[in-house]
Amino acid sequence: MKNTKLIGLTGNIGTGKSTVAWMFEEHGVPVLDADEIAHELLTPRTHAWRALYERYGNAIIGKDGQIDRTTLARIVFQDPVERKYLESVIHPLVKAELSKRSAALAKEHHRFIIAEVPLLIEAHWEGLFDAIIVVRCREEQEVERCMQKFAMSREEIMLRLAAQFPLERKVAAADAVIDNDGTFEETRVQVARLHQDMIKGLFPKKK
Repeated sequence: MKNTKLIGLTGNIGTGKSTVAWMFEEHGVPVLDADEIAHELLTPRTHAWRALYERYGNAIIGKDGQIDRTTLARIVFQDPVERKYLESVIHPLVKAELSKRSAALAKEHHRFIIAEVPLLIEAHWEGLFDAIIVVRCREEQEVERCMQKFAMSREEIMLRLAAQFPLERKVAAADAVIDNDGTFEETRVQVARLHQDMIKGLFPKKK
């Protein structure tokens, strides 16, 4: 990956990470989604599926044999011990798969790859990336977006936010920040400008 820059994209739930990732895709930048990878790793009979089934039993298994992500989320976001267990199972597998897929994309001679990783800072994966972009917005916007997109209660959203580092901490670790407080088009302009900086070699800054 010598000539390819792997850039981590993160932020808290509801800040608009996926929207920003899609905007980068509009500019031809390939995007890897850690949540999608985690979902694939939990298909029935996989290593991760078996590990979770052994711990929680049929309580988390739907009629189709798939893990019921809503039930699993309810368990892990109410109990830090269970959340750490889930992360101990999933994170190493996602990390390995991200490395594998980014290496494959690098062979296609992409100049940049975006990896959308919600818990990038919490997992201490900063060293995997050439630069980190954080998407931010006001907390009330996070809550409103989650209620609309995921049909979650305010209590459920606040539990998830409490399980993540404060957004200010992520912003402090960022090489670039996309402010998603405004309109869709305002965010789009920021992404376009950052992409132009990437093309010009102005971002990521050389370390």
